[in-house]
Amino acid sequence: MFHRFSTWWRALSVVLLCLATMAWPTAARAGTTPSFTLLHQDAVATVTAKGTSHFALSLSTSPASTPSRARVTIYPRVIDRSQLAPIVAGIGTTQKPLGTTSAFTLKCETHGQYKFTVNLYSRRPEASRRTCAPAPRLHFPCPALRCDGVYPIRIEVTTNATTTMQWSLLAVQSTPVEEPLRVELVETMDPNAWIHAKRSIAVLHLLARHPSSAISLSADYRTLDTVAQPGSLNTLFHTALREAFVSPLHEAVNAPPANIDFGGLAAHGFGDEVRQQLGLSATLLKSLTGRDTDSPVLLNGTPSPQSLRALKRAGIRDVVLPEADLSVAPSTTLYWGAPFHVAGAGGITALSTDGPLSTLFADTSIGAGRRAALTLGTLAFLHFEAPDAEAPRAVVIVAPISQTSVAILKDVLNGFASNPFITLATLTPSFADDLVATNGAPAARSMINPVVHTTWTSHNITSLSTLVVEVNSYAPALRSTNIGNDLTVAMEASEITGTPSARQSAINAATNALKGQLGNFSVDPSTITLAGSGTSIPITLTNHAPYTVMADVHLVTNQITFPKGDDVPVSLNAPTKSVRVATSSHTGSSLTLQVIVTTPNNRLVLARAAIQVRIAGTSIVGYFLTIASLLVLAYWWLRTVRKRPKGRHAR
Repeated sequence: MFHRFSTWWRALSVVLLCLATMAWPTAARAGTTPSFTLLHQDAVATVTAKGTSHFALSLSTSPASTPSRARVTIYPRVIDRSQLAPIVAGIGTTQKPLGTTSAFTLKCETHGQYKFTVNLYSRRPEASRRTCAPAPRLHFPCPALRCDGVYPIRIEVTTNATTTMQWSLLAVQSTPVEEPLRVELVETMDPNAWIHAKRSIAVLHLLARHPSSAISLSADYRTLDTVAQPGSLNTLFHTALREAFVSPLHEAVNAPPANIDFGGLAAHGFGDEVRQQLGLSATLLKSLTGRDTDSPVLLNGTPSPQSLRALKRAGIRDVVLPEADLSVAPSTTLYWGAPFHVAGAGGITALSTDGPLSTLFADTSIGAGRRAALTLGTLAFLHFEAPDAEAPRAVVIVAPISQTSVAILKDVLNGFASNPFITLATLTPSFADDLVATNGAPAARSMINPVVHTTWTSHNITSLSTLVVEVNSYAPALRSTNIGNDLTVAMEASEITGTPSARQSAINAATNALKGQLGNFSVDPSTITLAGSGTSIPITLTNHAPYTVMADVHLVTNQITFPKGDDVPVSLNAPTKSVRVATSSHTGSSLTLQVIVTTPNNRLVLARAAIQVRIAGTSIVGYFLTIASLLVLAYWWLRTVRKRPKGRHAR
């Protein structure tokens, strides 16, 4: 009976398994929510004298290759920047549409993409050409051909009876553009650029292929130092960086780490370190690419007015600030796009970034194609906010290279090439003195008052002072190595805002890194025996570091005279180095010789040792024994001569 039940159960299991297997594909298909991705959209539609225009779109659908139908709708143009936020968020507008296409079938798929062109018309449509790709018509009222502006558009795709939609922006041109908006796109390279090295390299290669596009690239010394290290990926990054700077239209700007306490450095006597913070990036970039940095400095974080004053005293005239650091964000007003003086910052001149645009450009939750269209559409709208402005206006977009995809950057750069409302530009020209307070913008703006910890303890000050002296002594003494740059970067990166304990931890980390290098050097303390006056003293030095170090050997004693000097330059280019120092006179038969090895500027000790020196000298007893020996030898010789037998001729 048990065997019968077991056989029946196994048969039932097989049937249920077969039914489940047949049902799984259906369930999988049912669980896929239809959607689409906007891959590309023309940013501008130019209206002809006949009142017609067109713009192309490209999209992909999911599930792929499933029959789908689409529809495009256009809405009244944007008249206030606040209307852009719901478009970017995908909510859309509540206004009534101006026109819409009929539903059309997506066809002629190529590499998973559907392309189609929307034909706009105000009076009568143009005759459409027979093509495989759809060419839907959209009635677009354009009275007297005065329809310049930016319009929201809605794209709907219906797949498997499910409709999804996305919102975008379209700029329309019907009249000539007198003064395009200057757009200053800054690709930043903080340490995240190395964490996402492959993406960063791809972006740099793309920039190299657009030599006629004015772009700014920021230089952070931490990233540049990493790129300078040996390694295959570092070499690829280095090559891409060098190629990106071949074009003279690609500007290099300095961008120190966001948390550097410039104000604290200046207040505690480290004015040279303020300049070093800026000079380090310039030096590293020059060595990697041969390019110099331009005058503007890109500041991230929230610099205090004290820090800005310190930068001004260090010779910095122009800075770029995040608009979030200002008490009133310029992008929320109509008076933006002009340089200004920062209140309480010693007359330093600033440009602010555009916060919403910088956020949009880096928002990876939005597909690259739609993000590019929204970015270009927003920039075109900013042109229309003051199309007849007396002076040029500039918008600064800061985009981390680690978050910039090749797809969006390629779309944006191509969009600029065919966009009459905007033009790419570098930062430096926008800081001209005659642009301050133009177009109604204020001559000065105030910063917010953030709570920034800038307290320094006496231990912070003394330990950093020592570290600065030692690193600035050791780094120039090195040859054929990046260790000097590594130590300098660690030192500069320790000069941070925050609590004294956090700052001290950073200083200690840099100090320990230096101590780790100094531990490679030593002096052999073995006893030395000199044969006598005028004999050279052999000094043996050890170097376990895999690089060459220039040093000075100092011999300290008052019992030996060194005719060629007691300071001997030496190149520590081998694991063991022997130095012989000539002597001319001495006193005593035993002495202690202090051997101190320093850097060439004599401000950092690499190694030291106290060596016992024994001198094999002469004495009165020695002289007596020597004379006695000579007398004995002479007596023996005389006796030998007298006992010599006479010759035969004598007989």
